[in-house]
Amino acid sequence: MALLTSLYLCSRTVYAAVGTPTGSGVRVVSAAQTELPEGCLINGVITNEADLTAALKEFFTANKLPMNRVALIAGGSQFMHRILTLPAMSEKKRMAVLSHELASGGAEVKAPLDDYMLLSRDARTRVDTVLATRVEQSVIAGYDALAKAVGFKLYSIDLGLAAPIKAVRTIPDLQQKTFVLLQFDDDTISACLFVQGQYTYSTRSRLFNPRGSAESGTEIAQKLSGLIQFHTTSKSEHRIETVCFAGSTADDLAVCRPGCEALGLQVDRFPDSPTVKLPSGTALADVLYAAGNLIAR
Repeated sequence: MALLTSLYLCSRTVYAAVGTPTGSGVRVVSAAQTELPEGCLINGVITNEADLTAALKEFFTANKLPMNRVALIAGGSQFMHRILTLPAMSEKKRMAVLSHELASGGAEVKAPLDDYMLLSRDARTRVDTVLATRVEQSVIAGYDALAKAVGFKLYSIDLGLAAPIKAVRTIPDLQQKTFVLLQFDDDTISACLFVQGQYTYSTRSRLFNPRGSAESGTEIAQKLSGLIQFHTTSKSEHRIETVCFAGSTADDLAVCRPGCEALGLQVDRFPDSPTVKLPSGTALADVLYAAGNLIAR
């Protein structure tokens, strides 16, 4: 299969991974990242197309990234999502149900595009749990225009949340764990809850304190405490045991560890996957979204 370039756009740092999907994972041959000019991309929303175009052209050229098949993964709030449980039905009826459920959940937009990702299937009851998502057509049109301006060919566009979900599936040690994945993305942090290896819930918020400061460690511990309380109210029989860090620095880990351990959480970096082959010296935790995007659904 020809190489795919995965491009993660959300905050000021842009990430890319080049590789090919395999039967159970992906083979990544190169990875790169760069910092964008301030103010051209905020929470996945393009706010200065000229500066963003120029920066991405330079990024692709400097890192010799293939431009003929680019799989874009976009973060931010423009992709709305909900977990739904659906019985077996035709694809046409399923999409109609998705549309109704997303609209009734407050995701009403003028010109929506809806899609879903299968999370799990109960073979006995023939019930599927899916991650349904909705985005305004104008958002996709904006990314399409950006691709043309930069000079790359769009192969696909996916929401950011799909990448870590796919990555977790490839790691056997996480399949029976209940944990929080904490992804650092500049001054934004995403917390994804997995119960027995299955994605359940997520939040995304800005950090008010500088990363690596003692205050940021306290702030993140408070966010985790709120997530633990939410999980407790769901009456799950599985306790959150671990918090896995991705996109983090040594300073982030150092200031967060005391607060996490005070909450009874084990602190780990997000582990590498046996079926996600990465360049020497590259950890999956550092390229999670870009690499995870290359894994087939």
